[in-house]
Parts: sequence; C-alpha cells; structure tokens
Amino acid sequence: MSTSSEPRPREPHTTVLGMVGGGQLARMTALDAARLGVDVRVLAGASDQGVRGLFEVVDGGHDDPAALRRLADQVDVVTFDHELVPLDAIAALEADGHPVRPSSTTLSFTDKLHQRQAFADAGLPVPPFARVTSTDEVETFAAAHGWPVVLKAPRGGYDGRGVSVADDLAAAEDMLTAAAGRPLLAEAHLDLTMELAVLVVTSATGERAVYDVVESVQVEGMCREVHAADGHLSVSMVAEGRRLGERVADLVESVGVLAVELFVVGDEVLVNEIAPRPHNSGHHTIDGCVTSQFENHARAVLGWPLGSVAPTAPSTVMVNVVGTDVDPRERAALVTEDVRIHLYGKSVRPGRKIGHVTATGTDHDEVAARARRAAAILEGSAPTSDTGATT
Repeated sequence: MSTSSEPRPREPHTTVLGMVGGGQLARMTALDAARLGVDVRVLAGASDQGVRGLFEVVDGGHDDPAALRRLADQVDVVTFDHELVPLDAIAALEADGHPVRPSSTTLSFTDKLHQRQAFADAGLPVPPFARVTSTDEVETFAAAHGWPVVLKAPRGGYDGRGVSVADDLAAAEDMLTAAAGRPLLAEAHLDLTMELAVLVVTSATGERAVYDVVESVQVEGMCREVHAADGHLSVSMVAEGRRLGERVADLVESVGVLAVELFVVGDEVLVNEIAPRPHNSGHHTIDGCVTSQFENHARAVLGWPLGSVAPTAPSTVMVNVVGTDVDPRERAALVTEDVRIHLYGKSVRPGRKIGHVTATGTDHDEVAARARRAAAILEGSAPTSDTGATT
C-alpha cells in the first residue's frame, strides 16, 4: 500500500474516509470501512504500525497542522483514532469547510478538567474533584475527601498513564513537581464496586444507537477484560448506564462512537471519563454484535444509516492480549479454543496492548474461561498443552 505526502487523484464515485492516527483503532475502523467500499487514507507517523501495508498512508504527525490539512484535502470526512490533536488546527479545518467528526467542540471535552467541570455543572453524577496546582490545594482536598488522592493529567493519559495515586502530601508534591506547573485533576479515591462502559453512536444525520452496557475489568489502570452478557448486570444499572451515556453524548454534541466510562460505588453510578472514538470497551462488538463499533463509527461520521447493535450471543467476553517477551504471532496457531483472535501488527513490548481475543456462548463463566485461556497462550503464560495442540 502506498505512502504519500501529496494528495493523489481520487477514484470517481468513491467515498473517502480520513483517519488521524495509525494505531489499532484506525486499523479496525479502516478494515470495516473498506468492507463497505469506502476508500480509507490514514495520517500516520513513523511509529504508527497498525495500518502500514494495509491502507494508504499520508505521512505526518497528528500534531502537525500542515499534515492534517493534507489529509483533509484528500477525503470527504476526517475522523480520529485518538484525541491528541491540536484543537486550533481542527477548528481551522472546520472553518474552511472540511467535515471533521467528532468536531473540535466534542474534542475539547477530552481535557479532563474541562470535561469534569462541564459534567458537574450539567448535574451529571461525577466523583468529587478539584483543579490543583499546589500541595496546599491537594491538602485542602484531602482534608475534605481523605487520603489517598487520585491525581490525573488533564490530557494525554491512557492505560493507566497520566494517573497516579498519592498516599500522602509528599507523594502529591512529587507528582505536582513532575507536572511542571500544569494543573492536575484531583479526584477522591473511591471504593469501586465495578466499572462499566457504554458506547453511544450518533450519526451526522442525528440517528442514534446505544450498545448494551458492559462491565470493564481494569488491572493497573488498563482494561483487561470486557463482559457483555444477559443478566450480568442489574436492570437498574443498565438503565442508568444507558441514560447517562445518552445525556453525555447530547452534552458534548457527539458524532461517531462515544465511549462513556462509568464508576459504580455501591448503588450509585458515576460518570468517570469519555473517549469520542471507538474504544477498548467496545472491541467485543466485532464478534459479539451484528454491527461492530468500528463499522458504526464509519457509518456515523459519513452520515450513513447505522447498523444494528443487537448482540449475536447471550454472552461475549473480550480479553486483551498484553505484551510480554513472547511474540503472539508465533503462538496464534497454538490457540485451538473456540475464540476469535485479533492481533494488531504492533511490535511487542511488556505492558503494551498488542491484540485481543473474543469468545461467545451461552454460559458466561465458561465463555470467560475460554477467552482467558486463549489470551494466556498468546502471552506465553499458559502451557500450550492446555489447547490440545502439538508443535
């Protein structure tokens, strides 16, 4: 597949989707868009591996306004696989008439301080929080809400990065020093019952679809498993998760997939964070729903009718494959469980998400065990004899 920095002629009568960022989310969105006959062009930097060799790449950084404009000039709609884009450059594209979805308005909510304050002002239930730039402010917050205190960078954090837990004032001072004067979001350290996520898809035409609320299992700040199953969550919890997801989507004027992450504390459901794009909590939809989040994101930003979000099985469990010192591509043939394997074509390093597996079925515990075994084999932490395979 070609790489270019200059626009190439487009095929007549072809819809062209532009994707900023070349990681696994871009890869999976582009693969589903291509099945629909959509031409995909991706703005990708040198370290973006997920799409190279599969789709046409426009070389350039996501933070380079000139590169963003080169992409926008070649496509019908610009969308994203992450939020780390300069809002002023996106607003300039919009001012020149380029359709950008989600918009700069929606993307502004990815600043956690702006997001949390706007949600609180709108009456949404959120964890106790404060904007802090000094140890005095952290100490005041801790006096009201107790230690430890969670400190988050407003932008750029994911998979546990940019999030720290301060057990005392000395630890908080170290984190503030590392922030070099930039404000942090201080948040109460909550005793969580569980974490949930809901994906709300809104088309450019206003059509909306909401995927079933799922449980997201986090390990050291990284999503490890996603559970979607009949009866796994209470009816009231599902209804509240959906209600909050739709309220948030309206507030941020979302177009495309919006992932809303939720905390459950006792019987209360709180809004934690959002991601205006396809999200790890929706990877199960590739195999567990009629239409994946990736296809529906492409449909939504292009203004096409949305596909059905109905589940295809009573139970679906997704488990991430996290990098060790083992290349999962060398072990994929050893997985003979009834699962679907998705590897992202990324270089392997410890702690990096390099793929996922999905299992479906009727018995939730059995489905989860099957998915976990397959992920463990790919990571090299389970004996291959568990699969019955021979080498």
